[in-house]
Amino acid sequence: MNSSLLNALLKVLPRTQAKRELRWIKNELPEEKWEHAVDQRSHLVPLQYILGNTPFGKLTIKCASGVLIPRWETEEWCMEMKKSIGASLSGKNILDYCTGTGCIALSIATDSQMKPANVIGTDISNAALSLAEENKSACQPVLSRLGCNITFERCDLRKLEIPKSADGFDFLVSNPPYIPKDKMSVECGVECSVLKYEPRIALVGNLEFYHYLTALLPKIGARGFIFEVGYKQQAEATRRYLPNTWKCGIRYDSAGTIRNVIGWCDPEFDALNGMVREIL
Repeated sequence: MNSSLLNALLKVLPRTQAKRELRWIKNELPEEKWEHAVDQRSHLVPLQYILGNTPFGKLTIKCASGVLIPRWETEEWCMEMKKSIGASLSGKNILDYCTGTGCIALSIATDSQMKPANVIGTDISNAALSLAEENKSACQPVLSRLGCNITFERCDLRKLEIPKSADGFDFLVSNPPYIPKDKMSVECGVECSVLKYEPRIALVGNLEFYHYLTALLPKIGARGFIFEVGYKQQAEATRRYLPNTWKCGIRYDSAGTIRNVIGWCDPEFDALNGMVREIL
């Protein structure tokens, strides 16, 4: 049985990855589900959808079809942000726009060192908000112990909608859709499984979303932000959209790829400079 399962995965995956994923399937699922799981994976269904979860820092985040899967790149900057300015965000109100599974918002809310006052995650997708609530429920023991208030609301970034449950925010984080429509192809580096199974609403976008996000900053009173990006042009556009009173720069991930545009207009968040490799 082992060889037949591995052979099925080898049709679509390199040997090392196939062996690793088969091991995960066996560890996470009961034996009677192995064959079906391998069949799904051989049709490029993302492993996280098959297993139903993915690690994100100290959390195990539930994943489901129709909601963007959290990536290691997002996990990495989120962990780095908490180390850099966690103390500065203590007692602050934080908004996570385009929250998806709620991974960023929950990672912040469950951090015992940060202790933010309120965290709100927003998304336009009802499927995403439903899953974020499930993930919140799974984190409830930690949230109750730390006393952090976290909620999820439906908001449309394109309409610059602001959550009703908070008067203002100190800090804005977002992983918006950032793959341009003409880049949504295998030739441009997008995996087949992403193209076939992950929601386009969470993937396809470009400069317009950074325009919306920067326009949101004065509306909510935020004095700092971290946005995930896919291209340098998106970071440069964000700089252009900001007043000159803002400091702004680019962060690269551990693979050497441009991953974030970071900005702040309050000395309280000067520690963000430690995440910046290139000033804009």
